[in-house]
Amino acid sequence: MDLEPDQRRAALRASDADREQIVSALRQHHTEGRLTVDEFTERMHHAFSAKTFGELDLLTRDLPPVVPPLPEPHRPDQAMVAQRRFYQHLLSYALTNAFLVATWALGSIATGHLLFFWPLWTLLGWGLAVGSHAIRAFGPQEEYPGDRYDRPARPRRDHRAPERWSRRHRSRSHVYW
Repeated sequence: MDLEPDQRRAALRASDADREQIVSALRQHHTEGRLTVDEFTERMHHAFSAKTFGELDLLTRDLPPVVPPLPEPHRPDQAMVAQRRFYQHLLSYALTNAFLVATWALGSIATGHLLFFWPLWTLLGWGLAVGSHAIRAFGPQEEYPGDRYDRPARPRRDHRAPERWSRRHRSRSHVYW
């Protein structure tokens, strides 16, 4: 059993996964136009009936190596992204309203009496938006874990123009009873 490594590999028995891998490579070569339908079908049948790696290697010997697909880019966890955006929103809310309250306080000190607490409107209005954002960020997440572009598309309807059927039949004066 003093065979060279290439001969030793050629004599080893192939598994179903190895056969599937070769068929997948053949399918890609067929898709790219290197194999005709007949060649692909013939080589696929030979691949599924192959017993050793040597028989499988014969099927792809005249084809270039298959380029492995690029790994998918890392996508951050959507819940973490939503929470980080909430914290940015909360920080801008706090800093802006702190500035407005300080402006109100300085105005009250400058006039010598308490002015109407006008920052209340931004605190309440924007506070409702921050609260809603907190519910979305920390509450139950959507059923689609992917990006918003991975979601199934909802059919859109142009609301500016009426549908063709209604436009065509709207002008008719008769009614069917």
